Amino acid sequence: MRSEWRDGSRTRRVEVESEGPGRYRILVDGVALALTAESLPGGRLRIETAEGVLTAEVTAAGARRFVRLGTMDFVFERLQGTRGRAAGASDGGLAAPMPGVVTRVMVAAGDEVKRGQPLVAVEAMKMEHLVRAPQDGRVKALRVRQGELVQGGTALIELDESAPPVSLEPGPKGGTRN
Repeated sequence: MRSEWRDGSRTRRVEVESEGPGRYRILVDGVALALTAESLPGGRLRIETAEGVLTAEVTAAGARRFVRLGTMDFVFERLQGTRGRAAGASDGGLAAPMPGVVTRVMVAAGDEVKRGQPLVAVEAMKMEHLVRAPQDGRVKALRVRQGELVQGGTALIELDESAPPVSLEPGPKGGTRN
């Protein structure tokens, strides 16, 4: 997943690539970092790098992320239109907004969904986050199960948006609306 974040007056380009459960390769402005991340109670993360282990607290508020690393506090703001897809993700993928636990899966593969329909609920930072369909379509694949721990950016559901369902509601003059 590629994104750009404002860090004070600087813009940071960030790429995150999953290398297996809880393992990531991260590029920040072209500098590589390998790490493992584990969700802890209270919305905290245990992060391990070659330099050691640290605990991070991340609080999301819209496009902003408030991050505490030890005694240091940071505020990052996602720049509009910069969210990319993880390597290997296909069109229609929907990702976890942050690390958490999948509390509900409200659809099954093959289900037709409408724009705004809740698909999956993820509990993170003591809040439930609903992942909703961005547009009409069909659930192509489920990537998670209820009770599963997921990292931020993990693909949850894949939608086939190229073939939205056809509405059979009566349209003008007895036709059908699409």
